Amino acid sequence: MLRFPGAPPSAAARDGRTALSLVYQAAEVVRSIEDRANEVESRARSLAEEAIEQLRLAEQRIEELETKQRAAETCIDEANVRLQEADEALKIERSRVKAAEDQLPRLEMRARAAEARAIECENALSRIEDAIRTQLLRQGRPAANRPAAAA
Repeated sequence: MLRFPGAPPSAAARDGRTALSLVYQAAEVVRSIEDRANEVESRARSLAEEAIEQLRLAEQRIEELETKQRAAETCIDEANVRLQEADEALKIERSRVKAAEDQLPRLEMRARAAEARAIECENALSRIEDAIRTQLLRQGRPAANRPAAAA
């Protein structure tokens, strides 16, 4: 196509420039859309990674709590066993106390009887001592009344 200087551009040339301008504009829009899509994808990836890390930390915390719960349950079980043992020991001790309380009146009676026997023995011993003194004194008087020549 031949053009003369100063001649107005042809409709085809104008249309070509317009089309080319539109292509550049479209390319710019596509680049802008791609940039925005890359930003959105990057942000989404970042959010996903952050969510995955938070999920990993939450799972780790859950495992720690479950471990602590199992340990607490074990302690509770041990405490329950000890409580049952203490309850059994308390029942046994209560039974022993009851048996001792039941024997107390009999032991008190035996103690009173033993005390009475002891008093009776003391009285008998006292009477025996008195009898011995009396006998010795009687035997001692005749010896004192005897004449000195016989001695």
